[in-house]
Amino acid sequence: MLLPLRTSAPRGLAATTLSAAHRSARLASTVAAGQPSAPAKKTLAVLGGGISGLASAYRLSQRLPASRYRVVLLEQSQRLGGWIDSRRTTLASPPTDPNAPSTALIEKGPRSIRPTGPTGMVMLELLRSIDLLDRMLKVPKTAPSAQNRFIYYPDRLAKLPSSLPSLFTALAKLPFLRSALPRAALEYRVPSRFARPRSESKAEQDRLRRREALDDESVDSFVSRRFGEGLAANLVSAVIHGIYAGDSRKLSVRSVMPFLWEAERTHGSVLKSLFLSPKRNRKYRSLPEHEATAKSRREGSAKQVEARLGKELTDSFKGTSVYSFPNGLQEIIDALEQKLDAAANVEVRKGAGVVSVVVGEDGKVLLKTTAGDTIEADRVISALPSAQMAKALHAEADGLPGLEFNPSANVGVVNLVISPAAEGEASSSKPLLPVEGFGYLIPRTTPNNEDGILGVVFDSDSLPTQDMKDPLSPAAASTLAQRPIKLTVMMGGAHWSHLDAATLPTDDEMRRRAVRAVSQHLSIPASLLEDPSRTKILPTMQRDCIPQYLVGHPVRMHALHRALAQHETLSDKLTLVGASYTGVSLNDCVAYSIEAADRVADAELHGQGRRTRAVTGLENFDHAAAEPQPASAGSIKESVTETPPLSGAMQRMARSGQMWWQQAGRTDAARPAFARGLHTSSARSNDGATGAAATGSAATAKKPRPLGEVLAESIRASGPMPVSTYMRTCLLDPVQGYYSSANAEPTSADGVSREVLGSRGDFITSPEISQVFGELVAVFYVARWQACQMPRRTRLVELGPGKGTLLADMLRTFSVFPQFLDTVESIHLLETSEGLMKLQLEAVRAALDRAGKKLVPADQAEVAKDEIRIEWFNDIADIPIQPETFTILTAHEFFDALPTHIFEKTVNGFREVLVGVKTEPQGQKGITVLKPSDLQSHKKQQHDGGEKRKDELQFVLSPGPTPWSKLLAEGNKRFATLQPGQRIEVSPESWAIARRVGEIVSGRPASAPRSFASGAGAGADADVNAAKEAEAEAEAQRLAAPSEGGISLIIDYGGDQTYGGSLRAFKRHEIVDVFDEPGQCDLTVNVDFLHLKSAFETTEASYLGPMEQAHFLVAMGLEQRVERLRRDADEERKRQIEGAANRLVDLTGMGRQYKVLAVQADRSEGGWDEVEHDGGKKVRKLKTQPAAKLYPFEM
Repeated sequence: MLLPLRTSAPRGLAATTLSAAHRSARLASTVAAGQPSAPAKKTLAVLGGGISGLASAYRLSQRLPASRYRVVLLEQSQRLGGWIDSRRTTLASPPTDPNAPSTALIEKGPRSIRPTGPTGMVMLELLRSIDLLDRMLKVPKTAPSAQNRFIYYPDRLAKLPSSLPSLFTALAKLPFLRSALPRAALEYRVPSRFARPRSESKAEQDRLRRREALDDESVDSFVSRRFGEGLAANLVSAVIHGIYAGDSRKLSVRSVMPFLWEAERTHGSVLKSLFLSPKRNRKYRSLPEHEATAKSRREGSAKQVEARLGKELTDSFKGTSVYSFPNGLQEIIDALEQKLDAAANVEVRKGAGVVSVVVGEDGKVLLKTTAGDTIEADRVISALPSAQMAKALHAEADGLPGLEFNPSANVGVVNLVISPAAEGEASSSKPLLPVEGFGYLIPRTTPNNEDGILGVVFDSDSLPTQDMKDPLSPAAASTLAQRPIKLTVMMGGAHWSHLDAATLPTDDEMRRRAVRAVSQHLSIPASLLEDPSRTKILPTMQRDCIPQYLVGHPVRMHALHRALAQHETLSDKLTLVGASYTGVSLNDCVAYSIEAADRVADAELHGQGRRTRAVTGLENFDHAAAEPQPASAGSIKESVTETPPLSGAMQRMARSGQMWWQQAGRTDAARPAFARGLHTSSARSNDGATGAAATGSAATAKKPRPLGEVLAESIRASGPMPVSTYMRTCLLDPVQGYYSSANAEPTSADGVSREVLGSRGDFITSPEISQVFGELVAVFYVARWQACQMPRRTRLVELGPGKGTLLADMLRTFSVFPQFLDTVESIHLLETSEGLMKLQLEAVRAALDRAGKKLVPADQAEVAKDEIRIEWFNDIADIPIQPETFTILTAHEFFDALPTHIFEKTVNGFREVLVGVKTEPQGQKGITVLKPSDLQSHKKQQHDGGEKRKDELQFVLSPGPTPWSKLLAEGNKRFATLQPGQRIEVSPESWAIARRVGEIVSGRPASAPRSFASGAGAGADADVNAAKEAEAEAEAQRLAAPSEGGISLIIDYGGDQTYGGSLRAFKRHEIVDVFDEPGQCDLTVNVDFLHLKSAFETTEASYLGPMEQAHFLVAMGLEQRVERLRRDADEERKRQIEGAANRLVDLTGMGRQYKVLAVQADRSEGGWDEVEHDGGKKVRKLKTQPAAKLYPFEM
């Protein structure tokens, strides 16, 4: 693992210059304003002069003949190199010894390279070709800087293991990680997400493979799930700070630590993978075909590179930890520029940043530059940051989902150079640095880190001879005592994610923070650090320097690859390379840029037709492909402060280029929608080694910290969080979440389990009030089943079944209709709480026993007439679409508990309401505090002894627009007329789940995205038209499949409107403050049924309603059923029955507050009708066999 910033951005900043006359003489015709390139040659433009752009241009110059091709590299700055920026600075105090160094080399970006892995071999091959192998300064693996790496926690340095196998030995010696040892040692017993089910049909195998291709989770979630939260919070968060300056709770484990992901996929365990053969264990599902092919291709390519390098060269690096050069990594940039300058077919233009990229009518790419001229190119390789490229593409970027969504971190880099003490000045032989090594990192759990320090690199130890007068001489090591002490303090990153450009720290502030950190952590006197005659302090703010691969990055890149490969104008014109996409290390940037350049050269020299000439640069993401049919994006784990600009189904909607308010017809590319917030707990298992059982009995288990303290600490470290994240954590935290821990095994000394439903819980639902509610819902479903010609196969689905009371009442009613009950083959339940699952099982089993039915496991291949399968799911995307089965789906008081975002309209646009702390950290400047009454009409402050909480949570307003406010509020026409001060609640997860409900009920997935413009002219390329025909054929096949259809009832409080202040908390049947005991109260909002309807419109399902609960129950026969129950009851029981029924239909309460929405899909034999659409255009409409009108909704 590397401590420093390991990034090279694809945009450039500098290097040596060539005379304008020399450039013009060499390639005058290339860039003359308004002049087309010479017809005999094609022009390939490379955008960005960072390491990725330079490597691409260099490779093109090697592969393409100068007689036919010219390459133009355009860089906005006056220097090349991007974030590689090596500089020499004179020492603050000149040395008295003439042999001692008088300058020190500082790195403002990456400082060393690892010679490992396939991409490391490609880098070595590049360095050999530019004659730099003999210039290397190699650091052996035995050097102190390779062996000694530290973590600062809580107030001291602690040595880290130097490799993963030695981790568990080191854990026993590290007091702050010792508690993680028992869990870490049992990692091999943790169930794998990739275990092969005991019995699978071919269709199920395909579904699992597709789900696996789309699965992802955060680094923190992965490590917490397999090793425990202690290891994730203390060690892994620090490592992520050092490499990505990011938050391990947000970054994709597949993208930033793929070796962990692959270990679980291969052997089901990280520990097992260390000791077993890399060959895949047959107990786990095989790799999807696309991914297996890509992996084989990468391995083959790596072997070819190693063969070209030769065994002697590769073996010479086996003992090397890292390497650099006497003048730093800038030597790579300078050598590449010299090679490009010498190439006959290359021109490098500095001060010519690209501001606009447009494809002309003749197919040429027109590049408008900051220099004021326009360059014509036949093909473009962009090494610009993805957001910058999206801006340059303007409207063209609309068809490239995910291009804009690649956020980057701002990092403050402060270089400190301490001159050696003058002769006779030192009063002690004690070294200035207390330890020798590479440096130290700071985990997110380290207290008192208000300055947002990520880590400190000991540059003078990491490359000890770099500042010697002859660093390549073997004698250089003998004069190390004369070298200056160099430190690099890194700060910001995830700690500054809530700050905008205007509120980032100034250079002076970064100096103060660096001095404070070094003096406190390393005990170096502040007076020495602040003495300008001894110490130079050089601060640099690196803005947007490290791309953050948030959860779902591989899937977003796959969608971008597919969209670009099929783009009507850019498919054979644009290639994307650089740190925004394929990796932030220098090795990754170089290797993938060279690979892309090779593909471009092959396409130019050998490609025939647009499709074979298309090179996206993202081909390595194609293994994430899933066929255009229902597939799960899996369980994306999110933790306390995970606030991704896009998450879950919203990521997939962004990839389609459309949001839910923009839907017209069914053009959304999103996969079946699902709620991220429902799936924070790990997969269920009976393995006693997992969960609380691994650490002892409940009576002796250590009481966890209150969730409110965890939330407050997280906010202090990372800034305010969206309300949706707060809700998700309070309700679904795996350990202390309100629903996740509901009715779980008692964990306190009193042995009491916390109930959430019923008279002893915090709220009561309609099924708990009266059995009549479930009976009438069941009657509705049976009537609909009969109207749909009584399908022979039926399944029951319920989302959030609670105690199972509603389902049990329905099953008892179904037993009165044996012809219907005999068709029920399976029961699918969406639930995250282990405790509630047990209650549901008991309730369902008891109800079916009375009907002469019994439950069997879900993996039982065949079921008898008296058997019904039952299965629980953590993710609605995992509930399969079963077109051959009539589906009955119930969602009662489910959508009200889904996390929501809150936005406020201001004079400057929408701002997001966030959750902060009253004891605000220094970094929360510019945050507007909202009054408690602003968001809560009911507020009840209850504190023991009247004392206020030390870190009481509160609502605050974001100082500027957030990604969520731009995505969900700014572009929504529903909110266009809001006035400043008004608020709205928007839940993207509700929309996503509603869409999946529509797919499940209709028995078919929503249509695939449209990849091509609808109005292609007669001159369109043949392959574009062929692709359109293939797309139309796929849509025809989707509609051709028969489906039995289904019916669903969504019952919740809300209406056909947007709400702005409905967030509230319930505890013991009373409304309390939403910040009262987080995790111990139910949080809920009103349901915007119009929001849900917009999701249903993207599927083949239709909707009716909503109607008030009172009207629905009365229409279904409430009075008659109550009268029948009263007939055989005594007087006390009669009053209870009447009181309960009246409560259900009370128009001042539940009868009017609760609404019932029906979602239905009629039976279809397959096929479609051509119908007239807007503008006289004919579109295909699913051909169905309509059933009778849906009583009572047609009323």
